[in-house]
Amino acid sequence: MDWQNQLIDVYLTTCDFFSQLPSHTFLKISPNSGHGFSDAEAITVYTFGIMENLRNVKSIHSYFKKHLQEWFPALPEYEGFLARINALNKILPEFCAYMLEDKKFSVDKSHPNYLAIVDSLPIVMAKGYRAHKCKIASDFANMGYCASKKLFYYGVKLHVLAENQQGTLPSPKIVKMTPANVHDLTAMKEHFFELYKIKVLGDKAYCDKKMKEKLLEEGIEIHTPIKFSRSKKELDENEKLYSKIISSFRQSIEIYFGWLIEKSGIQSASKVRSIRGLLVHVFGRFSACLFKYKFSF
Repeated sequence: MDWQNQLIDVYLTTCDFFSQLPSHTFLKISPNSGHGFSDAEAITVYTFGIMENLRNVKSIHSYFKKHLQEWFPALPEYEGFLARINALNKILPEFCAYMLEDKKFSVDKSHPNYLAIVDSLPIVMAKGYRAHKCKIASDFANMGYCASKKLFYYGVKLHVLAENQQGTLPSPKIVKMTPANVHDLTAMKEHFFELYKIKVLGDKAYCDKKMKEKLLEEGIEIHTPIKFSRSKKELDENEKLYSKIISSFRQSIEIYFGWLIEKSGIQSASKVRSIRGLLVHVFGRFSACLFKYKFSF
């Protein structure tokens, strides 16, 4: 699909999303936001800009002003466009959820190898000595630790539960953002009970015997690498093989996170200056990646 048709698809999808919102949903738009420039156009411009590898609002606005002004003749000046995008911050998580309902993201659940994989991606606003001094969006973001990267950072986590697909990237099903210090299991536990007769693979953070037993009663199996404990200091050969198999399947979501970072720069949020900007950064970029996934796989 060429870029013109992709842009049209993004716009039509966005229009469909706004058409199904409750009639009482509205935004207070400032006078300099640009008359005649709709919310659907604002999300289209921002999302498509990320898809075109533009990494910030200013570069996106400049690109559209210079090259696509005829497509969006009412595009306001930069300050007005920035205000409009930030005003839409609470809409973008809903937009992501709406897009995930697209048939493109549905997976054949009757396949014998059908399973889901769950993990989290740190969204870093500051790291190193700056992390302990950072106070941006402090009503939500905070200090956290990423064990796989051995990284202390200030920011949030993006939790993703995705359905595995052989030969391609997993298909995202549930997406959620939490403060960086929220444990992965705490963040996703409630969502496991929304599933039906499925095997879910996670890392050691999702080890919880009581939860596994409750989920098993609902036909949901949680599989994680075997965790050492006070009573268990060493694994036998079968346990080592089991953990190795789980880890090999989980590589697909690590690849998916790498793809997200490469295509959108979602992990680095060092230039974010508010909770509104944080929501726009995370869910706006994730939306762009959903479109890229839709057009590429």
